[in-house]
Amino acid sequence: KYAEIQKNAGILDAPCRGKIELTGDDRLDFVDRMTTQKLNDMKVDEVRLAFIISRKGTIVADVIVRNLSNRILMDLDLTAVQQVCDHFQSYIVLDDVVIENKTETTHWLWCLGPKATKITSEEETAYPLPVEFLGVQGVAIATVPEQASNTWKLIVEAGARPVGWYALNIARVEQSAAMFMIDFDTANLPHETSLIASRVRFDKGCYLGQEIVARIESLGQPKQCLKRLQMCTDDLPVAGSQVWGDASGTGTPVGVVTSSSISPMGGSVPVVIAMIGKKYASEHTSLFTYVGTNLIEGLVLPLAPIHQGTSE
Repeated sequence: KYAEIQKNAGILDAPCRGKIELTGDDRLDFVDRMTTQKLNDMKVDEVRLAFIISRKGTIVADVIVRNLSNRILMDLDLTAVQQVCDHFQSYIVLDDVVIENKTETTHWLWCLGPKATKITSEEETAYPLPVEFLGVQGVAIATVPEQASNTWKLIVEAGARPVGWYALNIARVEQSAAMFMIDFDTANLPHETSLIASRVRFDKGCYLGQEIVARIESLGQPKQCLKRLQMCTDDLPVAGSQVWGDASGTGTPVGVVTSSSISPMGGSVPVVIAMIGKKYASEHTSLFTYVGTNLIEGLVLPLAPIHQGTSE
């Protein structure tokens, strides 16, 4: 199933996603002021990733923004939908913007892989998924809940193979595609995710929380950030494993494993994403984590995709 995502097309049920719809003449300018991404120059049918952050700079949601001809669609984690709606409503003053939670009338399917766009038909409402989001090519298919089963069958009949989270997780972790509510959450700042390049623009106008983002960018490094750990053995630590700064494996942890997988592309080596404290986040720093009762060494690397055939 992993191979289907990499070489053909796989279909995955995505009930974990919600949808918010924005209409009104001021919708694009409003969303631009409420996110870290530059959106007010988006063309029709264009899609971009963005963070919605609070006044204190913490992440409210990681969103996929789609600019359609008559509305904006926000595709986001189900757990953040109502909070984002309330967050937006509290900042509307004279803006011509209407915000609607469309989650209950929408069911998302993900068709993933290099052949995904060829399998979906014009009868389905399919939107591109940014490669940076999951680390793989694909489209998000929006259907009504009553038609989800039938849409699934049609896509499978067209050539897509059903895949699950396990296969997708392998693909996204080896591509270092950190995910909201898995690798980072509402307690984190944008810079701590190491996803600034795909979600933050520093050449845009004012937005909520901008001062915090700009200050951290100026200072150069947040107090913690997501990194990749290159393990020195074939042992695979599990998500939630604590990371230590020396071989004693005691004292105060300096980080935590957030995602892990074996990488077929890297020759079946372990691939690990971890949130690491600032003092220990320099490249090639040796850190340690337990796998069972064994304390295993790993080297800190940037959060970047693994290259085919190597652990580097």
